[in-house]
Amino acid sequence: MLKIYKTLLWSNIPIAFDAVGWTGLTFNTLKIEHNYVMFILAFTFTWLFYTKDRIEISASDLLNNPERSEWYATQKHLKTLMLLALVPIIICLLMRSSIILPCLIAVIPCVVYTKKVTIGKRKFSLKDLPGMKAILVSFLWVVLTVIFPSFSTHPLLSHKFININLSLMVGWFVMLQIHTNDIRDIEGDTKEHTKSFAVLLGNKNARFLGVFLIVLGTYFGWGLLNTSMLIFFSFILTIRTLFYNKEQDIYWQAIISSQGLLAYLIL
Repeated sequence: MLKIYKTLLWSNIPIAFDAVGWTGLTFNTLKIEHNYVMFILAFTFTWLFYTKDRIEISASDLLNNPERSEWYATQKHLKTLMLLALVPIIICLLMRSSIILPCLIAVIPCVVYTKKVTIGKRKFSLKDLPGMKAILVSFLWVVLTVIFPSFSTHPLLSHKFININLSLMVGWFVMLQIHTNDIRDIEGDTKEHTKSFAVLLGNKNARFLGVFLIVLGTYFGWGLLNTSMLIFFSFILTIRTLFYNKEQDIYWQAIISSQGLLAYLIL
């Protein structure tokens, strides 16, 4: 049973449904009709993004999660599935042409993040900046789960096409999700000189930063959502942040990887 559970987590299906949850929350919060095309896009795009990231096994991956890395090394069919996943993504973009422009804009920071630029005698990329991974990935989640659904319904220049507070709320909560996994990866990231916020702050202070991110997410969600449910949701995230431990990570991932679904169901 545990093996099946681990395989499910590593398949990136839960995290893909997580994006579906945030997308549904956007539709509910903005009181706009749920759009199945955006749900398919959120699921497929997220699955493709995380699978691509994890199939390219790095030294840090081997240190942080050797069992997962070994599993990915045996999944030869994933590259074929990734190519097939491009089909529904392209179809969804064609069916909702209004989101093509923000999609292209979102690609720019992804390219800049990995591309090395020579400055003087040194090569530099955004990836070298402290905490940039958490910042960039949370930005991409906001684009996918808040801006895409908004653009798919409202005209580009409409004053309703985006809700700043909702975007910031989702952004801070998603950054917390990434940050929690960075706390797990402190040892491997330190050895590989990955400058995550968790590495820079250390385990204890990183948890305080996590609580601060929850406060920010709650602040920007205040007035948008049911107050008591927002407090309850934030309480769950606070407990997770303060009591998370790497030794039981496989079990904690059930609540980490389902954060968006929890937000949709609770909020």
